[in-house]
Amino acid sequence: MATHRALVLSSFDKLLSLEIVSRPKAEAGQVVVRVLAISLVPYMQEILNGTLAYPLSLPMTPGLSAIGRVEQIGPDAVSLSPGQLVFCDVTVRGRDDPSVTMMIGIHGGGYPAAQKLMDGEWRNATFAEFAKFPLENVFALDEEALTKSKGYSVADLCWLSGCLVPYGGLREIGVIPGDVVIVAPATGRFGGAAVTVALAMGAKVIAAGRNKAALDALRTVFAPTGRIKTVALSGDAAKDTEELKSATGNHNGADAYIDFSPAAAASSSHIVAALSALRSFGKCALMGGIFGNISIPYGLVMFKSLRLQGRFMYEPSHITQLIQMVEADNLKLGAAAGIKNHGPFGLDKITEALKAAASFGSWGSQVIVQP
Repeated sequence: MATHRALVLSSFDKLLSLEIVSRPKAEAGQVVVRVLAISLVPYMQEILNGTLAYPLSLPMTPGLSAIGRVEQIGPDAVSLSPGQLVFCDVTVRGRDDPSVTMMIGIHGGGYPAAQKLMDGEWRNATFAEFAKFPLENVFALDEEALTKSKGYSVADLCWLSGCLVPYGGLREIGVIPGDVVIVAPATGRFGGAAVTVALAMGAKVIAAGRNKAALDALRTVFAPTGRIKTVALSGDAAKDTEELKSATGNHNGADAYIDFSPAAAASSSHIVAALSALRSFGKCALMGGIFGNISIPYGLVMFKSLRLQGRFMYEPSHITQLIQMVEADNLKLGAAAGIKNHGPFGLDKITEALKAAASFGSWGSQVIVQP
């Protein structure tokens, strides 16, 4: 029986354990990949220790979306083949009900139908040498174009996972070239990625936040586009609304707003300020980490016919589109996008990797694990 090394989470009050376990096998509708690299989210340690109460089925091998190389394909695969460089997405949907969604290795969905997927076939993820995925979750990458012509490393390609989340939100609210998009807060992992992606989609971006140094860094990296402005938020909703409106360059306001507020920002005034800076029929995508209630200007939303849209992750078609944007050079990765890679860390150094990821929570860095 073939084996491999994998990190196992058996309890929220215990550290991950590096163990020798059975190597997964690909059956019909499945692919096994050799995991090459993973970009850690800053809050991964909080998930693993239960601080963030994500539904998980223990014991299990945690993980995130990854760059891998196809090791084994199921008998019904028609385009993937062993040896291909691929992007592996952990967002799994029920094949007989795509509205049922969970994330292998990180979030069981929190309701019975989704939890069934994690309890059974999709319990173990990418903190391992090999990982099994649904066939439809594995996307071929043009290795020649990406790693040789463009010079991206495998670690650079991991930033696809950071960009996919905001791309899903921006597509959800119909952002098109020429739109003015407010991104707030813009200085975290996903907020900064939203700036990157919105610019790649042809929008003009107003990046807002309280970290002036991070805003300056964003402006410096993306100044060549000629389509980025930054607004340092003061905490005064009325003042910030005027600053945001002024940055749009027109009296009507912005076309769209994408929000990546962390849990601690539930009472922050920036949500009201950004909504107030939208034009009539403007659109907002809520994609942050707030689990409680927020305050919104009800009358303004009604009278300006604003659309507030929640969005969890992205559609499978968005992955193909984003990969095409990178291969066509519309969307930059790595140093060209202002991203510095830290590591890589092996599976035996996962504790150090998780600490590093927590310390590099702002835009501009990603911590890489290479099993």
